[in-house]
Amino acid sequence: MRTDYTGTFEAHITICAESRATLQLFQHICQQLNVKCVLIELPNGVTRSQPMTASYHRGTLTQVWTEVHNLAQRICLAGFQVTRVKIEAMPYNQDIPVTDNEVSQHPVTNYFEFHIKALLSQETDLEGLRQHCAKFGAHLSVNAFKLNASGQHHRFITLRVYGLGRRSAQARFQALLTSLRARHILLVQPQQEYTVYDSNLELDAGWLIHSPVETKGGEVNEAF
Repeated sequence: MRTDYTGTFEAHITICAESRATLQLFQHICQQLNVKCVLIELPNGVTRSQPMTASYHRGTLTQVWTEVHNLAQRICLAGFQVTRVKIEAMPYNQDIPVTDNEVSQHPVTNYFEFHIKALLSQETDLEGLRQHCAKFGAHLSVNAFKLNASGQHHRFITLRVYGLGRRSAQARFQALLTSLRARHILLVQPQQEYTVYDSNLELDAGWLIHSPVETKGGEVNEAF
């Protein structure tokens, strides 16, 4: 089965930035390339700081892959080490697996991913929130470029789901949201995607779990 996932995609190109000077230069390059610059900080894991681009593209996966590949090459030519390229299809693009039975027709490395921003007070028990999210397989992170100076702070909550179709994956996300609202957590800006290309799943080691079957004959992602 050929899957083009035609529609809108979001792409992220992650780099290694071990100094503030490198990070500032990356922000400048992102401005030149007309892409958003994001700095995700993780509470744990092997790679806790992940500077990356964020850009939207439209077309087939092949067309978008070419655009993103060219963008990654330009970033490499600017002197940065690209550590990951990730392409996410919007959940209602063509060819997205809707039912669990349809998942077997897609690479085992594909996964649904959901994000929600939690607006928190200074008194919020972050460790308690982390443990609660972990019960649902979800994890916390923060965009260091968007710290709130108003007395509130926020965390992104991410849920990654392998091996399920859109309906089942969305049901898991809704269960997470219901549980958070029951704890009176203010939630905004829900996002959902279906990742169709991820060149380096190991970048999230120690933070998010990997696919339990990703090494059992699935398609191998080609690194840049």
